[in-house]
Amino acid sequence: MKTEAPGNPAESEAGTAAPREESSSEGSEDQHPRFRFKSARGRSDLNPYVDRLKEHGAWVVTSEEAEQQRGNWRSLIGKGEAAALLLEIGPGNGFFFHTLASRFPEAAVVGVEIRFKRVWMTANKAREAGIDNFRVIHHHSGYLDLLFEEREIDAVFVNHPDPWPKERHHKHRLLQPSFAASLKRLLKPGGEVWIKSDFSPYGALARAVFGSSPWQELAYSEDLHGGEAGLLEEAPTGARFWCADSETNYERKSRKKGETIMVAGYRLSPPD
Repeated sequence: MKTEAPGNPAESEAGTAAPREESSSEGSEDQHPRFRFKSARGRSDLNPYVDRLKEHGAWVVTSEEAEQQRGNWRSLIGKGEAAALLLEIGPGNGFFFHTLASRFPEAAVVGVEIRFKRVWMTANKAREAGIDNFRVIHHHSGYLDLLFEEREIDAVFVNHPDPWPKERHHKHRLLQPSFAASLKRLLKPGGEVWIKSDFSPYGALARAVFGSSPWQELAYSEDLHGGEAGLLEEAPTGARFWCADSETNYERKSRKKGETIMVAGYRLSPPD
């Protein structure tokens, strides 16, 4: 049964770095680029899902609305201040997202997705499952600081971020030191980061980005389904928000092709 839409918020693929002003394509090394992502730039004459987002009412939050909700996500979703706030970057078709929200029903779960159709699909899948502890934001993952306050988030999930395999495109990758620095500001002390990918070089890259203080490795496997870590049978010691045993849509397709899935998890150590 589809969840009914709540009231509208008050007015007041997985990701890449933020885009430049002169192009709407993804990727930039700029910490504060001039370009400002706006849902209002979507053209319904070219993409029917621009208007179809309205079908999901307040379950979907446009970029303009989302920036007004910074620091208010728990309340918006109907949770208390003590509830965990979980973020998935680039939920895609919503397979993992709806599992995450159902596994942690007491948490407030938010997805940030750049593509109109995938925003619609993620919200639709969650609502069809009767889930009500979520919102899906139409925004770019390069602007998380506009969406969340410092130390607001309890865990971040990144599944199959764009690989950008060519060396000249590496600067567009989400997994880079600037991303870790951003999460260091936005996560609570003890907060977690979970990464899955079918692109094997991302295992070493995850360790390079998150492999030193203040990050503590919770789990790592270059082959989640065939390795010796036993991660599919039991959550890693100390992990509060383990959900990597839930298969994503990309993961399912990649495994059919014979590709392996890497997983890495990190905790932000409290300051001394």
